[in-house]
Amino acid sequence: MGTVAVGGVSVAAGLAARLAAGAATAVAVGGVVGVAATIGSLALSAAFKKVPSFHCRGLFYKNCLPDKVVMSLAVLQDLPSSKELFHGDSTIQSLLGQLQTTFRFTFSKDKERHLKVTNFPSKNIKGWRFTQCNPPVISESHVVDYSASKGSEPPYIQVSVKPDQSEPVADEMSHALSIDGIQTSSDASTVQWNIEVSKNDLLSTTPSSIVAATSTERARAELVIAPVIPEVAYRVVSECISAFKHCGLGLHFLAEKLLEKKIINNRQKKKATDECSRCTTDERMDQLLDIIKDSVQQEGKVFEYILEILKDEDTILANKLYDDMINKYEQYK
Repeated sequence: MGTVAVGGVSVAAGLAARLAAGAATAVAVGGVVGVAATIGSLALSAAFKKVPSFHCRGLFYKNCLPDKVVMSLAVLQDLPSSKELFHGDSTIQSLLGQLQTTFRFTFSKDKERHLKVTNFPSKNIKGWRFTQCNPPVISESHVVDYSASKGSEPPYIQVSVKPDQSEPVADEMSHALSIDGIQTSSDASTVQWNIEVSKNDLLSTTPSSIVAATSTERARAELVIAPVIPEVAYRVVSECISAFKHCGLGLHFLAEKLLEKKIINNRQKKKATDECSRCTTDERMDQLLDIIKDSVQQEGKVFEYILEILKDEDTILANKLYDDMINKYEQYK
């Protein structure tokens, strides 16, 4: 195709120049928009990073039993409505023991909002043996789930300390565990969990006269119920099953005992104690209790095993539930 010259410049050349200028303008504008979008995105991201996590309260508990001391770290949202759980009698204290002290913190974003307890001793310290009772990790989502559902069992990490009779045992022992993945008001990223136990903790638990009387009563009760009638045992367990959530039995303790008695298998135990499960602690506890009911209905011996688990728990509420179940069984048989 030919071109027409106007004033020494071709029309085609003029059009080409205008198109080139338009393209350059578009690129420039697009670049500005792209930069602006990037800056906005970074600003928004930075703003979100500056938003603090909600505040939590870490609570240290100590429960002295005849043969061991159980130490627990529970985590709750630090809300006005939670104050009643921090002090005085509560379901949490019946589960974990006496409240010792508390501290305030937020979950660290650098640690994926997971609190973790470390520095567990690999061997005995002065004759005292440490045992982890459950996984040493609590996530921010677990705390949120508990606050939303108000279940009977808060997120907690538990360790038991007991004398190892195979070697000399010191009268007192102390060891500091480390709590990581948090941020305190003083910008500390680690808090110490001081584990302090003594032989006096064990000796002062229960007067010997009460222990002797209780043992006699239980031995007598066991003789009365044998052999167990499954139909009667099932009725008793069905009526008392809700009390299992409020007698101090922790989910991990119960799962361990049920596995020990072969009422559940390893797969069922793992499912029940999986803290990353979509099911809440309450829902997982309900699953175990359903297994107990079904097992008792099919095999009366399981009823005796459940009574033994309550004896091993050996708290005031667990002992009361034990007696209630024995009395109901005698009444219904």
